[in-house]
Amino acid sequence: MNKDKALFRLEREKLLLTGEIPRLFMKYALPGVAGLLFLGIQSVIDGIVLGRFVGANALASVNLVLPCYSLISAFAIVMGTGGQTLVSISLGRGDKQEANNALRSVFVFLLGMSVVVSLVIFLSAGKIASFLGANEVLLPDAVHIRALVPFFPLLCAMFFGDYIIKAMGHLLYATSVMGMTVVLNIVLDLVFVAVLGWGVMGAGLATGIAFTMGACFNVPRLFSRHEVVAVQRGRYDRRLVWNAFYNGSSEGMSELSVAITVFLFNITMMRYLGESGVAAFTAINYILFIGTTVFLGISDGIIPIIGYNYGARKQERIKSILKLAARTNSLIGIGLFLLLLLFGEQVIGLFFKDHGSEAFEIASRGVSIYCFAFLLCGLNILASSYFTAIGNAKISIIISALRGLVFVGIGILVLPAVFGIDAIWYDVPIAEICTLSVSFWLVRRSLFNNRSN
Repeated sequence: MNKDKALFRLEREKLLLTGEIPRLFMKYALPGVAGLLFLGIQSVIDGIVLGRFVGANALASVNLVLPCYSLISAFAIVMGTGGQTLVSISLGRGDKQEANNALRSVFVFLLGMSVVVSLVIFLSAGKIASFLGANEVLLPDAVHIRALVPFFPLLCAMFFGDYIIKAMGHLLYATSVMGMTVVLNIVLDLVFVAVLGWGVMGAGLATGIAFTMGACFNVPRLFSRHEVVAVQRGRYDRRLVWNAFYNGSSEGMSELSVAITVFLFNITMMRYLGESGVAAFTAINYILFIGTTVFLGISDGIIPIIGYNYGARKQERIKSILKLAARTNSLIGIGLFLLLLLFGEQVIGLFFKDHGSEAFEIASRGVSIYCFAFLLCGLNILASSYFTAIGNAKISIIISALRGLVFVGIGILVLPAVFGIDAIWYDVPIAEICTLSVSFWLVRRSLFNNRSN
């Protein structure tokens, strides 16, 4: 068994350093897309089930407390991506002990902090929901986030395991576990919400139970003595925790920016359009989420390839994989843009049982503008992932903050005040355009400097 594992690791290292780029891309990017696409589909079905069987206000209440979920997701993604980057670069340098130390340090810290954050959210759910904009209509459903909060540590463990198992080279296993988790979540959604009528609380329980099952498959793999890295073989090192946090912080910044953006959109919609505006934005946000998960799947999926070759100083291979990923993201973006431009109303209709409602009308107008964001956001996400993979978290954070926080935040404050509430839908496409001009220059400069070195 140990001999077979050793051969597997040698073959994997050889493939990463010398394998054909298209083959590597298919091997690493496709499972990444599949895993995150499963998550995107699960979120969309969550929205469809709530919108169809509970109503538009349920959609709005869930979106109001979405920043809480985004906060814990951001934390898991930060440590998962950062840990994956440290493990990949350490293995690329041949330093397996450092890889083990990184795994143990990040895993222990992630679990401890997720327990603390979950406890705070659970005890303060009502106050948090009110702060996030819930009124007397939406507050009863919004506080049902308590049904999901106790599962947050296991959800973090599930995501962390997914990142590290992929870094180990077990892409099919990680994708299969994610697929099983999402299918179970969808089934439980239908049972708890559509059949038993448990509403928003049922949706939270469905997600919590499903991801607990996923964690039961992923976490034991992190302790396997047959793997190239294992938690028990490492030593806890606070320095590595900080390095993982730093390297993964750009991905976390993306999630944190989502939380802040959703909060600002919700507050603005409540001010101008009330619950219908929040419900409309929620439906569009689900569509944006499933699209960006595809780009994230490709961009994050190639992090082990870039990280390993960066550690081995294989600059030309890094450039080749970047070009292939950029072309792929661009083609997918064009396809999503055309789909929503031509059939946006039909897609939006999936989330509303009443197509004559004010929320449906608002969402139908918004999606025809919002869809332009897909043309560019895949390239910005790829640029951020590239800098994460080479350990340059500072630049990655800048890109993530510009596209998800700075430009979007300015637009939310300025556009509705100057041009009216309908102008808010132009905010995200404009932010992506502004960010691309910066990220393109930063990537070109980095590739030139690394070639010179």
